[in-house]
Amino acid sequence: MSLFLRLEAVRRGLGSVIVALLVAGCGPGVTPSVKASTASAVPTFIPVSQPFRLFTHCGILTTEFAGRTFYLAELYPARVSLGGSLGNPAVSGTMTLLSAHVARFSDPAGNQILFVDQLLGALNIPYPFAVHVLSGGNSLTDEQFAGRHWHTTETLPGVKGPPYGNGMDSFTEVHGTLTIVDAEDAVFRSEAGAVVHFTALGFVGCD
Repeated sequence: MSLFLRLEAVRRGLGSVIVALLVAGCGPGVTPSVKASTASAVPTFIPVSQPFRLFTHCGILTTEFAGRTFYLAELYPARVSLGGSLGNPAVSGTMTLLSAHVARFSDPAGNQILFVDQLLGALNIPYPFAVHVLSGGNSLTDEQFAGRHWHTTETLPGVKGPPYGNGMDSFTEVHGTLTIVDAEDAVFRSEAGAVVHFTALGFVGCD
């Protein structure tokens, strides 16, 4: 065989090897590394906990954590209660940031309360609700709902609170619906059809 033919055979052999390598490189064998790279690019949230004192003296509605306001993750705050021996005015425990927008308070008594960093309550949806008329008159109490403290100066026609005399707070409860109109306004409509407008207040202290 001539030198030319031997060189031609070597060239063709090398070409076949290169083609085989290219085909192998494009085959299923590279898929795991691609998938692994994609999976590693997905961020994983790591819960962060720290000691925390939760203010409870006036009920639980909001709290400040991680540099922003968190709201109780329950439309009706009255449904959330703390068992065990409560501190006054705060309970010591741990606040854990479970995700970018959800935090959980836990205490040694086993209580766990969820908070979110966005206001609850859909707009223009009538939620079952009850307002309370103070004793000795027709003034309505402030109400807590959907992460806000609601106040009104209006009254319900013909509805009065119970008389004074028992030395304790007492109310007349009126049932109906509460509709959130926007972040600061809501409308209560009683079962009898009476309408009262409420306004959301900022932080409200208590005695």
